[in-house]
Parts: sequence; structure tokens; C-alpha cells
Amino acid sequence: MLGALKLILLALLLELLRLVLGAILYGDSRNFVTRMLGGASLALPRLNELVTGQETGSLMTSWIAIYLDLVGATLTHAIHGHKWVSLLRLCGFNVFRNTYKPLLAQSIVDFWNRYYYYFKELLVEFFFFPTYVRCFVTRPKLRMLTAVFAAAFVGNMYYHFLRASEAIAEGDLALVWKILSPRMIYCFALALGIYISMLRQQQRRGNAAAAHSRNNKFAKVRRIAGVWTFFALVNYWNTGSTASIADQVRFFLSLFGL
Repeated sequence: MLGALKLILLALLLELLRLVLGAILYGDSRNFVTRMLGGASLALPRLNELVTGQETGSLMTSWIAIYLDLVGATLTHAIHGHKWVSLLRLCGFNVFRNTYKPLLAQSIVDFWNRYYYYFKELLVEFFFFPTYVRCFVTRPKLRMLTAVFAAAFVGNMYYHFLRASEAIAEGDLALVWKILSPRMIYCFALALGIYISMLRQQQRRGNAAAAHSRNNKFAKVRRIAGVWTFFALVNYWNTGSTASIADQVRFFLSLFGL
């Protein structure tokens, strides 16, 4: 009971934080905090506004929008998950949090474990393990690569495919492509990042230099920043932007001066 009440309180605090950030950063008109501040804000453009051309900004503004979109998505996801988990705990179920401090993760695979725990477990149970126990048993790296892609790419795409069922049923192939093409980039990049992160974690085991690095505060901040950057860029393809895939690719390339 106490754990459920703490989680409800945390969800409320995160909701308040989201409102405060929305008011200060964007000046959201429907936000009561914006009215309390008299409309004063940094008036930063949102990511989708930059991608669709509704707003323009410098390269720094674009990168700030990329990072802030990740923070906003994480807050929204945590709030939603905390509410459901707290309800389950009130009903007597001792369940883990769906989201647990992902923005403090120091590796890609750790972020993925913390960000959407139950969806990750679903992919692991139905795609990762069945592939892992059947494929390339004598070739460990290829076995792991195949299993990770089965879960993070195939399983993830299957989930997004089911969500696009209305457009598929209507036979609107243009809409299906618009919905699924960014997700395909997202799922591929996510799977590749998780696989590389898992390999790096295996290499660090028993490594004294790596253990020393883990205890170094500067190294921790650097790793967290690297995880933020990776997931900010990956999350860009998972935002459901209203822009065309061509505009999304054009904006993404512009982040690197291309």
C-alpha cells in the first residue's frame, strides 16, 4: 500500500514537472503554469515544428529540441506507467515499475531495460529467447545478434505493424509507409545499439580499467551523455511526426551539417 501511494505521489510530481517545463521552455497556452508566469517563457520550438517547417532555428536549437523531446517522452511514459503500476499495487500485486530512472542509465541496454520494462520483457519472452535457444548455438556473437534483432527489430516492428492496422485494412499504402518507414529506422538503430552495448558490457567484465572507469564521476557523466545522445537520435524516428519521411531525413541530416 505504501509503495503504491509513493508511486502515485511520484507520478503527480512528474506531472507537475512536465507542466513547469512546458511553461518555461515552450510557453504552452493551455498550461496553467504558463498563466501563473504571465506568459513568460523561452519560447523554444518543439521538435515536430522544426521538422515540418512551422518554426525555424539554429543548429543548436535543433539539438536542444532533440534532447528535450527525449526528456518529454520519458516523463510522459513514466507518468503513464506509474499510474498503472500504482493501481496494480493497490490491488495487492507486487509488480516492478515500468519506468525506473532511464535518464541515469550508463549504457544503451540499461536504458532500454529501465525505460519500458514490460514491453521489453514481452519482446524478450516472445522473440529473444525463442531465437536465442534455436539459432546459431555454436556461434555466440551471431547468436546474440540474431536474437537481439528478432526482439528489438522484428518484434518491435510487428507491434507497430499491428498499431497501423486501420490504415492497412483501408489499403492506404501511402499512409502505411508514412507510419512504418520511420519506425523501421528506429527499430533497426535500436537493435544495433543494444547489440553493441551488450558486447561492450561483456568486454568490460573482469577488466580492472573498466571497473575504475565505472567509479569515475566524469566517466559516468560522459556515458550518460552518450546514452542520451543515442536515444535522442533514435527517439527522433519514434515520435510519430506529421512530416513526410523525406522531410524527416532532411532534418536528421541537417543535425550533422549535411
